Amino acid sequence: MNKKPIKAIVWDLDGTLIHFKINSIKARRNAIKILRNYRVPKKELSIDIPILEAFKNSKQFFIEFGYSPEKIKKISEEVNKAIIEVEHEAAIKATLIEGIAEVLEFAHKRNLKQAIFTYNTHINAKTSLRTAGITHYFDVIAGRDDIKKLKPHPDHLRYVCEIINVQLDEIVIIGDTGRDIEAALLTNSKSIALNTKIPSFIKREAFEKADKIIQPDELPHELIKTLEDFM
Repeated sequence: MNKKPIKAIVWDLDGTLIHFKINSIKARRNAIKILRNYRVPKKELSIDIPILEAFKNSKQFFIEFGYSPEKIKKISEEVNKAIIEVEHEAAIKATLIEGIAEVLEFAHKRNLKQAIFTYNTHINAKTSLRTAGITHYFDVIAGRDDIKKLKPHPDHLRYVCEIINVQLDEIVIIGDTGRDIEAALLTNSKSIALNTKIPSFIKREAFEKADKIIQPDELPHELIKTLEDFM
């Protein structure tokens, strides 16, 4: 872990700040239905495969079928629209994870910048924050439609840091999935893993490499204490 004091917190959204309410199975089934309509073999699709991965794998079939780039783009937009609708259903019912409000207020009083990096869209992330009543704490939201290469790719964090004018080694990432921690490892950033309740198919193998792992019943005190140690 680097010893440079932190100047900002970069938060994951669903499962970290707010309870995970996205019906991921419904979203995946909707995406599969669309891809099947465009002749992707059933055996190549599964609700156990992330939607972005499923679409990426489907592209080889689209090319074999002779679909034009314009048609492939149309299919991508159709899949994305179906996912956004499911995410919106969750966004308008967003609720804060217990203890998070105290942490957000602590960071605000200590003048730490705060940002969101999420696989959700910008607008749905903003809706979630507004529903939960915490929009005012954040300087930037970086959703999947704001940048091409998403976490754990370093570009997602670079995009955030450029906007809030901090260096990668001056931030701490707080998240509930392996890709959040991987993003920190790839950028030499500090990391805190929150072991909150999320769907079982979401990977957490990288948790053991986080600077700190915090359990839900340790919020907010242990998280605040860890942030103080990083400052």
